[in-house]
Amino acid sequence: MQDVTIAAGSLSGAVGGISAGGVSLVLIIVMVYGVIGKGKKKLASGPAQIVGIFGELAFLRSTGFTRNIGDAFHSVVAGLAENPALGNIGMTGVALVLIALSLFARIVPASGVFLGMLMGAAFQAADGSIWQAIVQIFSIPFQMMGV
Repeated sequence: MQDVTIAAGSLSGAVGGISAGGVSLVLIIVMVYGVIGKGKKKLASGPAQIVGIFGELAFLRSTGFTRNIGDAFHSVVAGLAENPALGNIGMTGVALVLIALSLFARIVPASGVFLGMLMGAAFQAADGSIWQAIVQIFSIPFQMMGV
């Protein structure tokens, strides 16, 4: 019996090699079928947001069309952060606004995934230890798979 330790890359031996593009594709399928919910399973709004955050962080790590999706969400939050009409609120301001929306707005699974992806992009781009700590926590599964 082999002893499996939980360290960077240790799950890659258990699940096999996987790229960020592969993880992104799996998360796209979870997002689509979790929101449409034609089968027995459907995401609730909270888990949909978490899947959206994981999806955005995976998209930003990948190449190809999924990287383009990640860059598109990143450009949306960057545009909000640097918008003079909003008073140049900055990326931290955008992250806080998205958290407030997440806590208090009425959210359905589709908007939850969208909000989660925006949150993932804002957390990745925001300066400050709390935002990078959140990104590091959400990145643990990627690091365990060697992505």
